[in-house]
Amino acid sequence: MEEYKDISGVKVKLATLKKDVENVSNIQERLDSAIDKLTDVSTSIKSMLAVHEEKIQRQEKLDEIIFDKIRDRADEIESVYKDLSKEIELSEKRLLCEIKTLKVDIGSRVGILEKYRWIIMGGALVIGWILSTNFKTIIEMMS
Repeated sequence: MEEYKDISGVKVKLATLKKDVENVSNIQERLDSAIDKLTDVSTSIKSMLAVHEEKIQRQEKLDEIIFDKIRDRADEIESVYKDLSKEIELSEKRLLCEIKTLKVDIGSRVGILEKYRWIIMGGALVIGWILSTNFKTIIEMMS
């Protein structure tokens, strides 16, 4: 009888071992499936990273081109600014010279007009004095 107990115990142990092997087999199949899925995900991630890396490189090249153009435009603007500053400075100097010339010219003309004004005023005073002192004689000559 004890032999039967040992055999039934062994059978029970064998049945549990079979179940355990089946469970391990199921777990192994699931792990294989998970590994396959992870491999697929890893491959797709690698391809996405490659595409993004390529896009980043293209964008960096475009950025470099844009920055070069901005630097070129800044240099052009600076040279145009310098040229305009020089032209404005020259125009300002020419205008100041013209204003000084006009000032001298107008000053000499005003001086001449003032001289004539004083001459005319002096002549008028002399004529007025002569007329006032000889007014009676002049009226008698006219009549």
